[in-house]
Amino acid sequence: MTNSKRTTLGVIGLALGLVALMLILILTALHAVGTDAELYYRLQQEAWLTMDAASAAGISDDDLRMLDSRLAAYLAGDKAALNEGDGVVEIPVRGAVQPAFNEKEMTHMADCFRLFALLRKVRSRLIPWAVLLIVGGAYLLQNQRKARLAAWLSPLVLLIPLGAFGIWAAIDFGGAFTFFHRVLFSNDLWLLNPATDLLIRICPESMFMGMGLRIGLWGLAALVAVPALATLITFIWPKNKQDEANKWNDNRATRRASAQRPKTFDFGEKR
Repeated sequence: MTNSKRTTLGVIGLALGLVALMLILILTALHAVGTDAELYYRLQQEAWLTMDAASAAGISDDDLRMLDSRLAAYLAGDKAALNEGDGVVEIPVRGAVQPAFNEKEMTHMADCFRLFALLRKVRSRLIPWAVLLIVGGAYLLQNQRKARLAAWLSPLVLLIPLGAFGIWAAIDFGGAFTFFHRVLFSNDLWLLNPATDLLIRICPESMFMGMGLRIGLWGLAALVAVPALATLITFIWPKNKQDEANKWNDNRATRRASAQRPKTFDFGEKR
């Protein structure tokens, strides 16, 4: 393999490995935020500054906390978290005891369950690829300067599409939110009615805005931290033995040329 091809493969491998690592961190942040029951509750309280969130939803505060806990556990992988006995957990809603979520809501939650399961699967598959690409790319490259270049170019692969979507969401969250759902879901079950569907009442749009902001901040931190750490490692990276050998040979040749320089003696004008 020629040196140029080795360098090219090393840069590509290292950059892709770092991209995979950043994706792992972003998916981890998404999973952590999306399954945090305490965060749900805080954002629900913030959604109704002038009145209690549970009252606005038509349920008690204890039942709201219970549903938050069950929703978080369900998305984290507990498929039976929303059930009690043979059916959906029942609570008083606006004075009448009924299943907390109707058939439409449960079907939509099943879609969300599959998405979070896919997230965990993708993340687990990315881990060995990230390790293989980073180690393999670094081994092929063995060049500190080019490794730093690969490290700081790698975030662009994610920063451009994610940054564009983030700017869109900041300007028009409703439009970005709708696009996001139409891409992820093959049906319209996510279009819930506040008059009949408790799920949309306890999960208002502002709640998703707060969750999206936290995921975005964690994602931005990953896009900065990973190349920064990779760059730091290059400063303690063992130097390429071939480069050191070439440097030694160059220095030796310089010393030899200096030692062999002909000496001249000036004895003055001959008499």
